[in-house]
Order: sequence, then structure tokens, then C-alpha cells
Amino acid sequence: MKAVIIGATGAIGKEILLECINSEKYNEIYVLGRKSIYKLQNQDKFTAVEVDFENLNFDTNILADADVFCAFGTTIKKAGTKENMKKIDYHYVMNFAKLCENSVISFNVVTTTRANSQSKNYYIALKGKLEEDLKKLSLGKLRIYKPSLLIAQRSEKRFAESIAIKLSKFIIPILHKRLSSNTPIKVEQVAYSMVLNAINNSEKLYYEYADMC
Repeated sequence: MKAVIIGATGAIGKEILLECINSEKYNEIYVLGRKSIYKLQNQDKFTAVEVDFENLNFDTNILADADVFCAFGTTIKKAGTKENMKKIDYHYVMNFAKLCENSVISFNVVTTTRANSQSKNYYIALKGKLEEDLKKLSLGKLRIYKPSLLIAQRSEKRFAESIAIKLSKFIIPILHKRLSSNTPIKVEQVAYSMVLNAINNSEKLYYEYADMC
């Protein structure tokens, strides 16, 4: 089997790459991205394909019969403006997805638990718009993963996530039977679920907290 990953330098993306490397099912792994992909570990276990997401130009034959994993995402703080955020979180993903049409086995993408194109929250509305437009494409089996706050070790500080991580250590064990889609989740759990469901050819469209634990 073949895996193609974009967003592999991010928190979830790194774990997806590790899951694919550790799986006996994937004998071809391609990581697409900017020069930062050459800093990833296990360079001998995958093929790095440097691309410019502003002007995608690569051998699209690598997409044929592949499970594609997309863990692209940024924040307003990192992007600088809403326009830049939309370019990365929406346009980059959609432009790449269009190249995958009628070629890939599956397209597995991370959005957010409350994604809704009608939301007044810019980020949530953007992810909702992305979900709606991805569903219009022929992407084999589309799987949309909708985590809430992510538990991960990041190089940059994210105040809301750091608070969630601290609280989750106490709240999750107590409320185990009442866990909802808003419960913080480890990036490892999201990645593991994405790769496992791709390998098992899961038929579901949406995956929330309960589906990833």
C-alpha cells in the first residue's frame, strides 16, 4: 500500500508519518512539503518530495491508489492575517485535493469538532467550508477527523491548549463515561485512528472523540 502525507511537520502530521512507517501495510510513503520536511526523522523510511503549495508542481503519479493524509493547519497568530490563514487551511488543502480526484483510494483530513460554515467564528467557519467543498470532490473514501483541543508538545506556546492539557489530566479520568466531542485528545490518538481506519478501509465519513479512542 501507498501513503502520501501533507502537513507532516505539524503535531498530528509527525505522528501520522510515524504510524505509517511502523505499519507493515505501507511499503511506499511520500511526504510532500517545503524544505522543512528534510528535518524530519527517519529520512530513509520515506520519500521526501519538496513542493511549493503556492504553485503545486510534482509527479502526480505518486497519488495513484494512495491513502492520502492531510494534517494541514495554522493559527491566526502564525498566519498573521485571516487571509493568510484561509490560504493555508483552505486553499492549499483544496488545491491539493483537486489533484487527488479520481486517483486516490482515500483522503483523510483533520478539521475541528465544531466545523460549521455558518459559524461566526472565523476558524470554525473556515473548517466547515473546507469540509463542504471536499465532499464535492471524487476522493475515493473521504474521512474527516474532528478533534477538539489537541494534547501535544509544541515548540510554540498556545495558552488555551496548555490549560486544556493540564485540566485533562484530572478531568478525563473522572468523566470517562461522559466524554464528548469537546474533550481534549492526544495527537497520537488522532494519528493512530487515521492510519488504522485507512488500512481497514473504514466506511465512516466523520470521526469525533469517541471514534478516535
